[in-house]
Amino acid sequence: MSKGKISKVLVANRGEISCRAQRACKKLGLGCVAVFTEPDALSLHVLGAPESVCLGASPKEYLNADRLIEVAKETGCDAVFPGYGFLSESTEFSALCEQNGIAFIGPSADTMRMFAQKHTARELAERAQVPVLAGSPLLNSAEEALEYARKVGLPVLLKATGGGGGIGIHICRTEDEVAANFAAAARQGAAAFGDAGVFVEKYVQRARHIEVQIFGDGQGNVVAFPERECSIQRRHQKILEETPSPFVTPKLREQLQSAAVRLGQLAKYRSAGTVEFIVDDETQGYYFLEVNTRLQVEHGITEMITGVDLVAWQYELQGAEGNDLPADLATYKPSINGSAIEVRICAEDPAHNYRPCTGILGLVAWPKTVESRIDTWVETGVEVSAFYDSLLGKLMVHASEGRPAAITKLQAALDDTQLKGVTTNLEFLREIAADPRYAAGDTTTKFVEGIDYAPHAVEVVQAGLQTTVQDYPGRVALWSVGVPPSGPMDDLSHRLANALAGNDDRAAALEMTLTGPSIKFHTDSVVAVCGAEAPVTLDGQAMPMWQSFAVKRGQLLSVGATAGGSRAYIAIAGGFDVPDYLGSKSTFPGGAMGGHQGRALRPGDMLPLGLAELSELRVGTVVPPAWRPQYCSGASDWSVGVLPGPQAEPDYFTPEDMTVLYSTAYKVHHNSNRLGIRLEGPRPKFARLDGGEGGSHPSNVHDHVYALGALNFTGDMPVVLMVDGPSLGGFVCPVTITTTELWKMGQVRPGDAVRFRRMTVEEAYTQRFQVDRQISLINEVARGARTAADAEADMAAFKVDVPPCPPTEAVLRVIPAVEGGHPGAQVRLAGDRYVFLEYGPMELDISLRVRVHEMEQYLAAQGIEGLVETSPGVRSVMIEYDQRRLPLSKLLQILDDAEKHMVSAEEVRLPHRIIHLPMAFNEKWTHEAISRYMRSVRPEAPYLPSNVKFIAANNGLEGDPIEAVRKVLFEASYMVMGLGDVYLGAPCAVPVDPRHRLVVPKYNPARTFTPEGGVGIGGSYMCIYGLASPGGYQLVGRTLPIWNAFTRTGPFQPGKPWLLRNFDQVRFYEVPEEELEGLRTNFKNGRLDIKIEHATFDVHKYNEFVASVADDYAELRARQRKAMAEQMALDAEMLKKMDAAKMESMPSAAVRLEVGEDDENPYAGQEGTQVTAAVTGTVWEVKVKVGQAVKAGETLIELEAMKTSVIIAAPCGATVRHIRAVEGEIVQQGSPLMLLE
Repeated sequence: MSKGKISKVLVANRGEISCRAQRACKKLGLGCVAVFTEPDALSLHVLGAPESVCLGASPKEYLNADRLIEVAKETGCDAVFPGYGFLSESTEFSALCEQNGIAFIGPSADTMRMFAQKHTARELAERAQVPVLAGSPLLNSAEEALEYARKVGLPVLLKATGGGGGIGIHICRTEDEVAANFAAAARQGAAAFGDAGVFVEKYVQRARHIEVQIFGDGQGNVVAFPERECSIQRRHQKILEETPSPFVTPKLREQLQSAAVRLGQLAKYRSAGTVEFIVDDETQGYYFLEVNTRLQVEHGITEMITGVDLVAWQYELQGAEGNDLPADLATYKPSINGSAIEVRICAEDPAHNYRPCTGILGLVAWPKTVESRIDTWVETGVEVSAFYDSLLGKLMVHASEGRPAAITKLQAALDDTQLKGVTTNLEFLREIAADPRYAAGDTTTKFVEGIDYAPHAVEVVQAGLQTTVQDYPGRVALWSVGVPPSGPMDDLSHRLANALAGNDDRAAALEMTLTGPSIKFHTDSVVAVCGAEAPVTLDGQAMPMWQSFAVKRGQLLSVGATAGGSRAYIAIAGGFDVPDYLGSKSTFPGGAMGGHQGRALRPGDMLPLGLAELSELRVGTVVPPAWRPQYCSGASDWSVGVLPGPQAEPDYFTPEDMTVLYSTAYKVHHNSNRLGIRLEGPRPKFARLDGGEGGSHPSNVHDHVYALGALNFTGDMPVVLMVDGPSLGGFVCPVTITTTELWKMGQVRPGDAVRFRRMTVEEAYTQRFQVDRQISLINEVARGARTAADAEADMAAFKVDVPPCPPTEAVLRVIPAVEGGHPGAQVRLAGDRYVFLEYGPMELDISLRVRVHEMEQYLAAQGIEGLVETSPGVRSVMIEYDQRRLPLSKLLQILDDAEKHMVSAEEVRLPHRIIHLPMAFNEKWTHEAISRYMRSVRPEAPYLPSNVKFIAANNGLEGDPIEAVRKVLFEASYMVMGLGDVYLGAPCAVPVDPRHRLVVPKYNPARTFTPEGGVGIGGSYMCIYGLASPGGYQLVGRTLPIWNAFTRTGPFQPGKPWLLRNFDQVRFYEVPEEELEGLRTNFKNGRLDIKIEHATFDVHKYNEFVASVADDYAELRARQRKAMAEQMALDAEMLKKMDAAKMESMPSAAVRLEVGEDDENPYAGQEGTQVTAAVTGTVWEVKVKVGQAVKAGETLIELEAMKTSVIIAAPCGATVRHIRAVEGEIVQQGSPLMLLE
């Protein structure tokens, strides 16, 4: 032990005990350093520490004694607190601390050595006259173990002599079990503790695990505290502890404490420790078990009933200044004040033998209504890794009135605790706390065996192709920052299924794509399955769709492959109780958010259910056939209702384009998914030659916010923007699918034909009310509020009172421009839930963006009923409204009135920030994304293979093209005009200085992949990609992450995971790509501060500046126009070549893709097993070769369909005879791919 006082402590541990040790340091005024490994970088013990040091990437670095000593010296620590676990009982580490003049907060190395092995500890206990169970010395063989087992008498325990935690302990009730388990105990002891020693000990069949907390001064003076009852265990590890024990009498208490003190005195014990006993529940006989030469996990409840601070005592014993430690331990007598109980909340699944569970905790909420103590390292957003103990936190309660009051507090505290996203034992602990046996104090070590635990959850046995949790309507009012709503692709079927299950419209249900899951029920429930037709079975028995049915605990529900559509929905009474993220439970896999762990389900997932009163539900409720959606896939064309706009004829598309659009049967492309449904059809002629400042292609416009369901022309390819799609972009949208028609796009399959049918505003309004009414009526029937006959009669009589509506035209209002005054405006139709307001000419003018901001501010201040959200673009704002509460005509009147209140943009001064970000320019991630695009989408284009060189060419930059672009990028200051370009807070930002405005077209077609943090230029704008996603901007580099999912670190506002705000200015400084990797890691982990300046943007002064450089800008624009014309001509030529190549390949491709008839099947009539495509998609990888032997279930081919990997497995053991599948080619569902024999 070091001499003198200590002033700074290295906490050589992690998690909740590190947090506890840090609190004691703060209390005593000690300096404190936390240590962590990379998996723990966002643990509370790191984020809350005054100083922290990363030990390294390896999870095992907490065991690296040399590294810990090194850190202690580097940070000036003169003491080490080891906590429990890791090196807390390492004699070598204790000695190493002493050798380096560092105080070890714990017992001496000699003391730890005395108790390190259970068999020697038993011998010491006998010397201290502490009763021990009959047993043996260390044994050399199974035969010796049998010999001693016979002497002691069965049953016995085989125990590994090293360590603890229940490792290497085996209950043996027969001689055969002794022989069988000896080797296992030795092996486990050697692996866990480096000691293969094993001994035999008598097993007490009705045992209690009771321990006594001791504290010694190292001079022979030892204090014993009231006992702790620790009998409620699983796998020999405690999960509930209480003090004092309800079983222990005053006499037994005195015996236990005296025994513990004698043992501590004999060892001249120093610091905190625990003497553990086995107590016979029938005889009250007590026997020494072991000594834990460290602080115990459950020390907190001893502190609660005695008022001591054991960690402070430990510090003060080693020389810290303080007043907690009594001056004379020899005379100190701890008092008892009431009862205290602790439960250990762990990331484990009690329904599956307490298997550890990992993932992100989407919600952590500790009790607010009950006084309790929480020792934890987790909060919302923490990821629980597989590297460490499953303990998430300890919930402790104390009641001066005694044990019954403490139990009542415990029950209330558990009920007021929420941990969601990762399976925990919280529900199991609630059952323990409510168990009458617990209230009676009947708690032996077999207590949990008497609990028939059934979690209120379902278990995924098979996951299906892509099954996700979705709720309706998903995330609302976040479109303005690029957060898609997600939710069900077919919201009609989703809502109907929920109605049948008696759920609220917003309840979370499962969406399955193409093939469904098998889920096991751990509780009784009521289920409904709606959507595309699919076989539904319950324990193998066929069940109906469109009808609710009961499910019993233990039953298996399976849903097979869909027909006639792509998706079906499984609703369960109460819904799925997954955590909300940004106001919704919906899964957005692209952003790894929502649902269960932000991803599609996997086998083994446990999904908790919400509570439902099953007795109140009418099982067997049916959706009338006439009310069910009609699915057309493979049978006839889908007719999808649309409204014109926002960008239709005559200014963006020609009348002929619109005629063709309404008369064409578009084919659904195989590369469609929840982001968007790609369509194949005729190329529009467009009404413009180019997009002007918005880009060189006529589909380009200044970036604006899209309407959900808009038909978006990304270059020449039409895409229907769906629930996971982008919110902000620079492409035109001639029509928008109405709210009640959009479900159809969630059901189309590759190869289906889609026809767009022009509707009226009145039709869309009427349909919305009709659908809502049908769903409400079904829900009332399911809840027993009315009969089915009443519901059908009600619907037959239902009439919608349609308010006056404007004509169904793309342009609803035109406000002429006034020189020196109003810039001019147009209000455009964008489906039946949005209107699109744009200002001024198609020019990049920051004054127009300021006017948009002023309009948003005005509308927000009015508190308008039915106004959902305003989402700004560069010169426009998308206004989302609920037509059921705010009719379109009334909204238009509100906008007319608002224009009268607008002030001139010249008068506006806006506070804003200047944010400095590092960027690696023209780096490896950009090159990889371009390479992928060339391999999978388009091999030749003017912007390939170098986006940077293309930017230089398209803008007529002189000199070295890469250096010319680099100069502009790092000189420019980019003002954020909108967020969500493409997703999750991604900025659409324009250079403040017009002379820095590089103009380029976007990719045509768009990329399917862009790295998160990628920086691109498109049109005149800069974008930083918030997640790995599709995109069209020309890539120039990569920077820091701009999205922080749970806003736990860095300059992110609580509840707002996006870094940037509108009117921020972004300035880049260059760093090498190797340095950027480290900066990105540090920024994610909260260890990098970025420079942020605060300033004011004066529109009048800015316009004066723009006027002063007008000639320079005009010269740049002239150069750009000339260069753009050359690049456009080159692009047109390349597109013609690409189209010609497609036409040449069509005949052979058609033969390959339409295989199905016997005369076209190359394997027809051949012996062997044909392997066919389960879905239409692209052959991603062929995993086997001709002649290769394969096993049943082995992967043969991986297809990609709808951005989903589809595995084609061997149906039986066989040899590959022939392979027809070719990587990169498209195959239709049912096409022969391979022949096995």
